[in-house]
Amino acid sequence: MSIQIIYLIFSFFFTAILGKLTIPILKKLKVGQSEREDGPRSHLKKQGTPTMGGIMMMITILVFTAVMYILHQDIAFMRPILMISIASLGFGIVGFVDDFKKVVLHNTEGLNPKLKMLGLLIVSTIYTIVLIQYTNVGTELILPFTEFTLVLPTWLFIPFTIFVMLSATNAVNLTDGIDGLAASVSSIMITALSILAIKVGRPEISIFGAIVTGTCLGFLLYNFHKAKVMMGDTGSLLLRRCYFEYRDLFAYSNFLAIDSNHSSFGNIVSYFAGIVF
Repeated sequence: MSIQIIYLIFSFFFTAILGKLTIPILKKLKVGQSEREDGPRSHLKKQGTPTMGGIMMMITILVFTAVMYILHQDIAFMRPILMISIASLGFGIVGFVDDFKKVVLHNTEGLNPKLKMLGLLIVSTIYTIVLIQYTNVGTELILPFTEFTLVLPTWLFIPFTIFVMLSATNAVNLTDGIDGLAASVSSIMITALSILAIKVGRPEISIFGAIVTGTCLGFLLYNFHKAKVMMGDTGSLLLRRCYFEYRDLFAYSNFLAIDSNHSSFGNIVSYFAGIVF
């Protein structure tokens, strides 16, 4: 049995068990979903459904990232995983604050948009700078289905990456309003990227993908219709960061080469798949 499958299975059961412990606590604290009055009328029936379920995902990812570090104790092996984990958890914390205002303070507007964007901007900036300084990535943009490569100067690459991260932030938020949609779609995306990671010889990336996939599947046990819990911004922002940074490593890292000649086909497939996901 591959190491990726082992991590997937353990993260699945860990999240499933965590759900048994977490959901009753959320219910006891009356951490219920608040629906906007100007939203779809069909969503009003979700009012009161426990939210902030993304806490389960945050804990699972944090625990299994720590397990990976303890088992490998190789900073070079763990560096990209630590980057993805820290950035994802950073976005998750911003989402947690937003959820807290919504469900605990009963403010359906949540965190002030300017403050929320400021928090996301800080995390995105730190991530992008660290990505360039401490990982083996370039600033090349490879146009899909062509051999054309656009090399951006660092001073332009940093704001460009930050802009893309921030502009794509709400992608998962919009799918979290329907039972099972966000977690199921995310698990499919991460699985596909994990397979690509295996194909290009990056086991550490594929292991992290297996952890996130197992977490999503474990969460789905409680999120299928009729949902017992919603992930909220805590989970949706975290997941969006997971597969953006996951894609980022495909898009910019020189590990995309299939052979010593840096196969154009390999770059195109990996980059385009990453952009789609």
